[in-house]
Amino acid sequence: MASYTLPKISDRRRWINVATKRIIGAGGVAVIAAILLIMGYLFWVILPIFESATMERLAVHQGLPIDVLAIDSDDSFETVTLIRANGAVEFRSAATLDVVNQITVSSSSWVEAKRVFPLTDTYVVRDTNDQLSFFRVTHQVRYIDLERSLIQRVERLFEASSFQLPENTEHFDAFRSDEDLRIVARTIDGTIHLVEFEEVEDDFELEFPDENDITGPQGDYYTFFGPRGRFLYDVDRKSGAFRLLLVPSVMRPRIVQTASFANQGEFPTVITPLLGRHSLMVGHDSGMVVQWSLTSSASGSILRPIRSMSFEEPIATLVSEHRRKGFAAISKERTAFLAYTTSNRVLAEIELDKPPQLVAFSPRADRLLTYNGSTLSVIGIENAHPELSWRALWGKVWYEGYEEPIYSWQSSSADTDFEPKFSLTPLLFGTLKAAFYAMIFAIPLAVAGAIYTANFMSAGMRAWVKPGIEIMAALPTVILGFLAGLWLAPIVEDHLTSVLLCFIFLPIGILLFATLWSRLPSRVINSCDGWSAAILIPVLVLLGWLTLSFDQTLANLLFDGDAKSWVYTTVGLEYDQRNALIIGIAMGLAVIPTIFSIAEDAIYGVPQHLVHGSLALGATRWQTLVRVVLLTASPGIFSAIMIGFGRAVGETMIVLMATGNTPIMDLNLFQGMRTFAANIAVEMPESEANSSHFRILFLTALVLFLITFIFNTAAEIVRNRLRTRYGNL
Repeated sequence: MASYTLPKISDRRRWINVATKRIIGAGGVAVIAAILLIMGYLFWVILPIFESATMERLAVHQGLPIDVLAIDSDDSFETVTLIRANGAVEFRSAATLDVVNQITVSSSSWVEAKRVFPLTDTYVVRDTNDQLSFFRVTHQVRYIDLERSLIQRVERLFEASSFQLPENTEHFDAFRSDEDLRIVARTIDGTIHLVEFEEVEDDFELEFPDENDITGPQGDYYTFFGPRGRFLYDVDRKSGAFRLLLVPSVMRPRIVQTASFANQGEFPTVITPLLGRHSLMVGHDSGMVVQWSLTSSASGSILRPIRSMSFEEPIATLVSEHRRKGFAAISKERTAFLAYTTSNRVLAEIELDKPPQLVAFSPRADRLLTYNGSTLSVIGIENAHPELSWRALWGKVWYEGYEEPIYSWQSSSADTDFEPKFSLTPLLFGTLKAAFYAMIFAIPLAVAGAIYTANFMSAGMRAWVKPGIEIMAALPTVILGFLAGLWLAPIVEDHLTSVLLCFIFLPIGILLFATLWSRLPSRVINSCDGWSAAILIPVLVLLGWLTLSFDQTLANLLFDGDAKSWVYTTVGLEYDQRNALIIGIAMGLAVIPTIFSIAEDAIYGVPQHLVHGSLALGATRWQTLVRVVLLTASPGIFSAIMIGFGRAVGETMIVLMATGNTPIMDLNLFQGMRTFAANIAVEMPESEANSSHFRILFLTALVLFLITFIFNTAAEIVRNRLRTRYGNL
């Protein structure tokens, strides 16, 4: 047998081959490295969400005055503020607790000091003559000769005027809005004295009050204002019985609820309002802390328990944060617990040396101050994202003001009393809903079009159709979204009856036309073989035009004149102009080129000997298509569908512009949704760096990546099985 020796390749060709191999390999490594870097950065941003909170004793200061009524600090924790019974406000260095400033506010001695709700810098003090005075504490940062300095100021309000409490006042509270000042005082005999000063200003005296007395039960009661000063809580500290009063005006209060905070016969030990006072935290000797929140009912807003936490030690003190829904619970066994209501978690704990007389958070909740006699302890807190947990992100959460637990995404609120809501479930639902309706629209058209183009269309027409559809894939989705939102959505709304009936009339019309076409002479049919789709175009245009032209007639005949009203009254579905129907059409058009191109290549690439063999054995063209071609091409068709699904899941601009971006969970075809991708595009520019909102947006990006990864992996597994099963045909 003759032997052959392959000719040697030239050195130039060898170097080109080596260089090409190295470049391709480097490109592959670079792609993998880029993906790993992206994943690494996502995890680097996301992981702090799930870091545990910590509490650490930073300092213990001795030798403080023993007449402190209230403690506070500035925003950056440079100064600790002590309000003393001698009528002075003392400012001390947070680092050393040395006195840096002391301002005498009153010559009278004070017996009680508290904040004016809902302000954090304004205090009301009660002196030995039962007179209330008001002042504001501010910390101003100034730069003098490029040197930073912190200046403390105490400003008497209302021209240093005071309000005389009724005789034998046991408890009082004050509320101030932009214009009004309200005061409530409860006397030993059970009388609740309500006072309102209207149109108050800092530089004018308090005068001409509206006053009213309410008769209440006697006992050790704790009476204070609720949200926006329109509610009044009247609580018996011993039995836990309470009355909730609605106070639209001090002259027209009324009781809306009478109930008890007692938990299975166990009376509360301490009651403290949360930020905004929409909720009250009620502690018990069993260590249980129950959150009671104002929720809607048939008779109006009432208090209702919405969650509970167990600390396993008797609760002695509760104190809430200034800006969040967190709180500290201090047990009778001197353990300080840090907890958060929304995530329903106990975050950290630390042992205290002594039971504190006063407890306060710093404004940023990064310090906890405990005062006991002459000792002040400073506890450092690391607690950046207490509101987040897996349960809060994916489960139902019972938020303040809601009748039941819900899934909700609302990254900002109109009122600082309420907190953002970060449930990812509505966004996941919206992402899958948008992809689902887009695929319902795209798969039949794309796959059926690919089958016809590859098997029945003439070569000349295919040379125009296939490149034309593939060029559609290059159309910017922002244009599709713009057209869908501003042009298509109003047309669909105005002609809803016609649009819905088109999905019925067009298929029926095609079948009727095909039936009539099949009855034509064979000579005519054969002369147009492969071009029947072009002949069908005028038929489709005519059917669509006729349906739109008789829109109102069809609406009168089928939907009592208005399809939107009929759908709402009959089925109970509301109609929103930018809805899932618009998204299905617009995003379906964006996905069709991808599915069509890949599926058509798979079908067209089926070996012709299989087709010819089937036909030679007597099978018809349709039998050959169904039993040979589609089975052989099924891996490619399935891959095309899954790639199209991944394209739909990650779509941004069409969903952003053509839907209402409302994060609701409703399968209603006529309602909108919000997707992961659109949410990131909308909210990322507005999020604060390293905030909970910022990190959650990166978490949604990771979830979106995992969704596409899971579906693509599953698609690859199925495609390989289909190839193994039908690849040997």
